Amino acid sequence: MPIFGNKGEWSELYAFLKILSDKVLYSADENLKLIPKSFIKILSIIKEDKNKKLFYEINDKNNFIIIKKNSEIIGTMPIVEITSKLSNILNKIKMGSKGKGAFEIIEASSLMNELYCDKIKSASSKKSDIILKIEDPVTGKHPIRGFSVKSKIGGLSTLLNSSRATNIRYRIIKTEKLIENKKYLIKLGTFLNSNETLQFDSVINKNFENNLIMVDSSMPEIIGEILKAYYLGLGSNLSSLVDFVEKKDPMNYGKGHNFYIYKIKQLLRAVAFGLQPSKIWYGDYEIHGGYIIVKEDGELACFHMYDRDNFGEFLFKNTKLETPSVSRHNFGKIYEINGSRYVDLNLQIRFIN
Repeated sequence: MPIFGNKGEWSELYAFLKILSDKVLYSADENLKLIPKSFIKILSIIKEDKNKKLFYEINDKNNFIIIKKNSEIIGTMPIVEITSKLSNILNKIKMGSKGKGAFEIIEASSLMNELYCDKIKSASSKKSDIILKIEDPVTGKHPIRGFSVKSKIGGLSTLLNSSRATNIRYRIIKTEKLIENKKYLIKLGTFLNSNETLQFDSVINKNFENNLIMVDSSMPEIIGEILKAYYLGLGSNLSSLVDFVEKKDPMNYGKGHNFYIYKIKQLLRAVAFGLQPSKIWYGDYEIHGGYIIVKEDGELACFHMYDRDNFGEFLFKNTKLETPSVSRHNFGKIYEINGSRYVDLNLQIRFIN
C-alpha cells in the first residue's frame, strides 16, 4: 500500500535511516555547525508500530542492522543498503510537494517494508519523535532516551504550538505617552487610540500559567510583555523582542545581568524538552535525550541534554513569534469585564529557518 507524508514527516523517517547509517549523532554549536569530536554513539533504535515494539540493533562489528520484535530476530539488513539510498531519499524530500501537501517516496516506502516499519512518524501525542539506546558520553552507561526531531527542509517548524490555552489577556488602559507606531498586528489600531496601550492582566489557562511559573515565578508577566511588544508591531524575532523588553525592564530587575535573556532561554529549553501549555508540567523533561535537527544538506545536528548552553543559544537566535488563526483560537476581539476593556492575544513560537 502506498505511503504518503509531508516534508516534516518524511524528514523524521530520514533521521531514523540516517542514524542507522551513521551510528552516531554529532553535537552542534548554536549555529548548527557540527562538532566532530563531540558525539553520541547509537546502540539501537526502538520504534512502536501498530501495537508492536521493534528494536533496530546496530552490529558495529559486521556493519549490519539486526531487527527484533521483542527478543525475536525477524530480519537483518546491511547498513550499506540504507546508506546507498539516503541521498536519493533526501533529494525526493526536497523536491516534494510545496507547503504541507503529502507525497509518496517509493524508494523510502520500499526500504520501510524491508525494515518492517509501518509508519513514517511517531504518534503526535508523544513529545519524543525517536527513541534511542545510546552510550552516554559522560557516564558510559547505556540508557534509553527520547529525542525530538525537527527539520529545516520545507516549512518552518513550530516550537510552541498555538491553541486556546496560549491566549493571554490584556487590559486596555490610558497612557500619557502617545503611541506613534502604526504596525499593529490583528488590527489593534481599530480599537486602540493613540493614548491607549495594553497592560498584562493574566494567562487565561491555569495549567499554562502554572507551567510558566514552574520555569520562573515572573514568567507569566515576562512572556506577557514580550507578546505585547510583538502585537504592537515592535518585531517578531524573539531575540529582538527580548532585547526590547530587557531595555524597558518592566520587572525592575536592574541593569547588567541579562535577566530576561537568561529566563527566556530557560523557557525555550523547557518547551523543547516537554512543557506543553494545556498539560500539567511538573518540571520534568519528557525528552531525556535531546534535540535532533535535520539540516538542509542532510546532516543531523544534535543537542544532547548536556549541551544546555549551546541549545539555549540556538533556540534564542532561531525562533520568532507568529500570529496564528484569530478565529480558530478566539482572540483579538475586544470585550468588557466590570466596565474595563480587555483583549486576548495568542502566543505561538516558530523556528525562523
